[in-house]
Parts: sequence; structure tokens; C-alpha cells
Amino acid sequence: MELKAEVISEPKDLYLADVAQKQVEIEFCDLCDGRLTWVGVERLSNQHYYPFSGWKSAAKPIYYYQLPEIVLDVYYKVFFKDNKTIVNSSHFINGDLLKSLSVRSENLIIYEDQEPVFCCFDHWEGNYFHWLAHAIPAFYAAKQSGIEGKYLIPMALTSWQQRTLELLGIKLSQCLQVEKDRQYFFSSLIYYELATGEADFIESKLSVKAYEIMVGNVKIPVTSELCHDKIYISRANKEHRHLSNEGDLIALLKAKGYFILDPEKYSIDEQIVIFQHAKIVVALLGAGLSNIAFCKPNTIIYELIPSHHDNPCFLTMSLQGQLRYWADKFDTGVDHNQPDHLSAWVNILDIDFVSKRLDELEQFIPE
Repeated sequence: MELKAEVISEPKDLYLADVAQKQVEIEFCDLCDGRLTWVGVERLSNQHYYPFSGWKSAAKPIYYYQLPEIVLDVYYKVFFKDNKTIVNSSHFINGDLLKSLSVRSENLIIYEDQEPVFCCFDHWEGNYFHWLAHAIPAFYAAKQSGIEGKYLIPMALTSWQQRTLELLGIKLSQCLQVEKDRQYFFSSLIYYELATGEADFIESKLSVKAYEIMVGNVKIPVTSELCHDKIYISRANKEHRHLSNEGDLIALLKAKGYFILDPEKYSIDEQIVIFQHAKIVVALLGAGLSNIAFCKPNTIIYELIPSHHDNPCFLTMSLQGQLRYWADKFDTGVDHNQPDHLSAWVNILDIDFVSKRLDELEQFIPE
């Protein structure tokens, strides 16, 4: 009798849907189309500098998952069920690193309460874009769910993060702080896909509503110091994607009547007021541009895109906010075969080109 060799199958990967008690669609997001249609955009010159004319995302549903008896690795934002990694819970690691992770039982923190906790922020929670574009919509969706539970927040919560939660109507007493380098066991955890950027490149109505709630809860006086029709978001004190001739750009913009804004010098409430009153916003790609979430419809957004990081995230934010977006892509001189989106520009920015583009765009500033 011929003996057959035993076939040992690979362990089956574990997914969120496999372990969820509930998988609930919280919204269906429409696609984003990079072909701009606002009135007059076709009159702009040198349209080949616009990088997103052929870009389009796919419409899709966004979910939350209610996960029973789950372990959360706070640093990697990876979940474990029965000591097995849930492979699609991670949004920034994969391969060997993901497979190497495991539950550290000897240091595991057990959350004794049986009430659910909401997981609403990602690995880069300290980055302003990640907090505003990912965490805030997720926190809002959790608050609107009607489910009683605690909101997980970073142990090192900053004052500006705390204020954004307050503007959503979330108090610290409703939150549970977690340490970045620890793992936690929860009887019930509700994970929102919004928290890890699943709606970055589609139109999320939940995100828009979250920003509207924040705007509505700002009660500070609206002073002339905060009201400027034309603003430029400076990156002069930023390390990443440094532009050597940004000073020349700032000089041009000052001559054209732009207010040069360093967002970090203003409170969250003040930043919201500033962007609510802006009619045109100019910026190099960077997290400060996230504040266009608070702009009124028809505000003009002009983004200067580095060739080594042509990311359509602010196009998406503009489309969902009904803003009039335009971008020009500039050759930074960075080696595109070894891309690093944080690299400084090697080339200088063409200031004359930007000046002519601004002359065109300013014709569309709303009265």
C-alpha cells in the first residue's frame, strides 16, 4: 500500500469580520474624481501641472466592528484574538513584522470593566492631519452611535487634542487613557475604520458633519486679528519637506496681501475661526492644510505639490467640503526611485509661476 505524505496546511489568516460580534456599515462613501468641475477652472493655464486629472477613487462602505475579548497593541494598532493576529487591523505594517507580533501575556493590562471601549485613533495620533482627518470623524461616529462606552485616548493627550474632543462634546471623564507601548485586554472593543484612514480618498459625510459640529461649538470672539481673506500656511519652522526659497514665496505673498499663518501659534478655536473666514488658502503640502476642513464652501484652495509626494488627501478634503481646489505639481529634484515623502526639496520653487497662478485664482475669490 502506498503511503501518502501528510499535507500540513498553513494557518488561516484571521480577519476583523471573522471575529466581530457585529460588523455595522456607518456610511457609504462616494468616489472622488480628480477631474475638477467648479465654474471657471477650465480657464486656468498650464493645466498639465495639475497632478490629479486622471485620478479616481472607488466608492465603498465604511464599518465599525464590535470585537469581543480582544487584545490591543497600542503602538502598532494591531488586534489579537485568542493570541492570533487579526491581519487587517493594521494599517501601516505587514509581512514579517506583522507576523512577528504576539501578545505579551506577562505585561498585559486587563481592563476589568465589561462596558465597550471605542478605538478611534491610529499609530500617528500626534500628527495633526491624522488626528483631524482620522480620529475626529471616528470619535464623532462613536458618539453618534448611541452605544455607552469609554473612548480610548492617548496617555500623552495634548491640550489641542483635548480641545478638539471637547468641541465634539466628549469629556475626559468619558475617556480611558492608554499607554503607547502597552497591550490591553478588553471584553468588548469597537473599532472604527475611519480611525485608520479608510475614508482618506472618498467623500465622507460623517467627516463633514464632525467638522460642522466643531465649528458650531466655537464660542470665542471673532476679532479682526483672526479674519483674513487671503492666507498662506507657512512651513518655515518645519523640518520635513523643507523648501530653501520659501522666504521668497512668503515675500511674494505678503506683497499680494496674504496673511502668513503659523497655525501652532493659535488655539484650535482660533484656527477654526481663521479658516472659516478665509476666502483663499495657499499652502505647501503639510498637516497644517488639514484646517481646510473648517473652510466654508467655495473657498479657494491652492496646494503646491512636491513631485516626491503627490498625495490627493487634501483634494479629497476639498471635494467633500465643496471647496474650489487647485494644485500644481513641482519637480523637487528628489530621487523618485528612492522616494521619501519627508525629504527636503533639492530644487527651488518657481516663484514667477506661482505669482501668475495666483493672479488667475484670485479672480475667483468670492465677494
